[in-house]
Amino acid sequence: MDTSQWNDYEAPFRLAGPVHFVGTRHLAVFLIHTPQGHILIDGGMPSTAPVIEKSIRELGFKPEDIRILLTTQAHFDHVGSHAHFKKLSGARVEAMKGDATLLRDGGKSDYLFGNAADFHFPRVAVDRVLADGDIVTLGGVRLTARHTPGHTPGSATYDMLINEGGTVYRVVFAASTTVNPGTRLVKNESYPG
Repeated sequence: MDTSQWNDYEAPFRLAGPVHFVGTRHLAVFLIHTPQGHILIDGGMPSTAPVIEKSIRELGFKPEDIRILLTTQAHFDHVGSHAHFKKLSGARVEAMKGDATLLRDGGKSDYLFGNAADFHFPRVAVDRVLADGDIVTLGGVRLTARHTPGHTPGSATYDMLINEGGTVYRVVFAASTTVNPGTRLVKNESYPG
């Protein structure tokens, strides 16, 4: 897998309401700004941290003000910078049941990629294990966590309501819709559930 361009800078921008894109040309990362700090959804690869930091600062925010780190799936290209941002900001890591163990062991227990060192990432402590329907709140923002396994056992989708110019929208941060080659969903399943 060629990941050489996954850290290519993409100018950050506000999507709608408090939601901003702070990812790269190839990896989506979202910052949700609140008066009490920020929520970061996904975080790219370990080497993506400086690019995300730069983007957050360009928007006029401080990465040190991140209070919650979320992920849609616990693979190196989504959680690789979580340990960095937790150390920088003291943010709480909240992860869906099924992926919490992967975050804690740096991907070494992944049913598919556990033996592939290139897919490992810095271990990070999980402060809250989420279940389907749990609410993540910060500074007036409410995200509903939806367990959407397939890509990983704890893949998660988050949704929230925003008000943009007097119109209320439901914003969805979707988990990866692909199923990795080699994953078995029926008969001798790769993982329970």
